[in-house]
Amino acid sequence: MAARRNSSIEALRIVAMLGIVAHHYAVHGGVMSVTFDKDAAVTLSVVSAFGKWGVDLFVLVGAYFMVRSPSRGKALASIYAQVLPISLLILAAFLVAAPETVGLHDIKRSVLPVIFGQYWFVTAYVILVLIAPYLAIVATAITRVQLGRLIAVGVVLWSLLTMIDGVWLNVSDLGWFVLLFFIAAYMRLHPLPGTRRAWIGATLVTGMLLTAGMAAATTLRWNATGLPEDLGWPRWLISGQYSPVALAFAVALFGAVLKSRERHSRVVNYWAAAAFGVYLIHDNPLVRGWIWSDLVDTPRAAAQDWLALHAIGASIAVYVACSVIIFILQPIVLNPALKATTAIRTRVERALAEHDSRV
Repeated sequence: MAARRNSSIEALRIVAMLGIVAHHYAVHGGVMSVTFDKDAAVTLSVVSAFGKWGVDLFVLVGAYFMVRSPSRGKALASIYAQVLPISLLILAAFLVAAPETVGLHDIKRSVLPVIFGQYWFVTAYVILVLIAPYLAIVATAITRVQLGRLIAVGVVLWSLLTMIDGVWLNVSDLGWFVLLFFIAAYMRLHPLPGTRRAWIGATLVTGMLLTAGMAAATTLRWNATGLPEDLGWPRWLISGQYSPVALAFAVALFGAVLKSRERHSRVVNYWAAAAFGVYLIHDNPLVRGWIWSDLVDTPRAAAQDWLALHAIGASIAVYVACSVIIFILQPIVLNPALKATTAIRTRVERALAEHDSRV
C-alpha cells in the first residue's frame, strides 16, 4: 500500500506554481518593459519576483522525493504522459483555430517537446530525473559534512558570487537543478538544525527581502533612468533563478514545512497533482501570448490603479482554469497516456534487467 502523501509538502507545489504563473503575468504580458508608469513598473516587478523562486521551490520538492526513490522509469513515464499529450493537443487546437500563428518550428517543438526545448524547465528537469540515481548515490555515500561542503561550494560559485556585477561562472539550468537536488538530499537525509519557529522566521525575513528588494531596485532604476526595462544586475541578484535571496526563501519555506507536523488532505493532494499540468498549459509558447495579452488583457490593466489586484486575481484565475482543464483531461487523455508510457517503461526495464543478468 502506497504511503499517504504529506499535504503540507504537496501544498508547496501549488504555492510554487502560483508564483510561476504570477511571474508570467508580468514577463509575458507584453507591458513590463514598456509601461510609462512608475507604480505599474514597481507592481509588475514585485509580481514577477516569485517566478524563479517558484522554480527553485518546485525542484526542491521533486528532488526531495527522488533522493529516496531515484528510479527513473516511473518519473519519466509520468512526465511524458503529461508533456506530450498536452503539447500535441495545444498544437492541434491552434492548427484548427489559428493556423496562421503556427510555424514549422512550433510543430517540431510540439511533437518532440523535450529534446527541442518547448519548455526549458521540462528539458532540464527530465535530464535531472535521468541522472538522479547517480546523484542519490553520491548524496548517500558521503558524510553530512562532505555534503554540506559540496552544497556550500555550489552556492558560493553559482549564487553568492553573482552578487558581484559581471561575475558569471557558466552555471546552466541543469547545473543549478543538480545543486538544488543536493540541497534537497541534505534536507531529506540529515536532521535539520533549528526550530520550526526559526525556520518560519527565516521564511518571513527572506520573503520580505525578495519583495522589498524588487520594489527598491525598480524604484531606483526608474529614478535613475525613467525606464523600467532591463533592470539588469539588480533584478538578477534579487529575483533571478540563481539569486541567493530567492534560494534562501525557497529553502527556508521548505524547511519550515519539514519542521511542521504532517497533514493529509485529499483536496490539497488532488490540486497539487495538477500543478505540473498548469505549467504545461499556460507557458506553452503558442498559448502564453494569447493568455496574457488577449484573454487577460494585461496592457489595459497596466494602465489602471487596480493593477496589483488584477495581477493577483488573474494569476489565480489562470491557475484554477488550467487546473480544471487538467482535471477534465485526466480520465480522457492523461490516464490512458500514463498507461501507455508505463507499459513502455515496463518493457524497457524488463529488457534492461535481462541484459544485466546476461552480463
